[in-house]
Amino acid sequence: MSGTFTYDVDALDTELYRIRLALGDTDSDDPLLYDEEITQIQSEESAYSTRVAKCCRSICAKLARDTRVKFGEFSEDGASIYQHYIALAERYESAFQASYIWSSSITVSDKETYTENTDLVQPKFKKGMQDVT
Repeated sequence: MSGTFTYDVDALDTELYRIRLALGDTDSDDPLLYDEEITQIQSEESAYSTRVAKCCRSICAKLARDTRVKFGEFSEDGASIYQHYIALAERYESAFQASYIWSSSITVSDKETYTENTDLVQPKFKKGMQDVT
């Protein structure tokens, strides 16, 4: 199975390329995800951070299949790469799930609508923003 891989550093206003940059998936000779996989995730998730997190989880699913390779004296352990993408997914997931101050006059449905709308200006502060990772 093969898919399409595109990346253009001069077109980072395109979300596909920004996601690839965040993932470090910029090498066409060794793609982590195909354009079609990222596009599918974009259609399923409403926020950029959850899209990146889900892409990380997809990469982890691929890496989990064969994390150890050994050819004679040469061996490669994908566990460190796997752990990197798990940590990256958790970082992006926590960025989306951070608690913001909301007015008590806003309904729960309004809060969810505003949180998911990536076009709205987001608060500059959030719970856990000074945590060291």
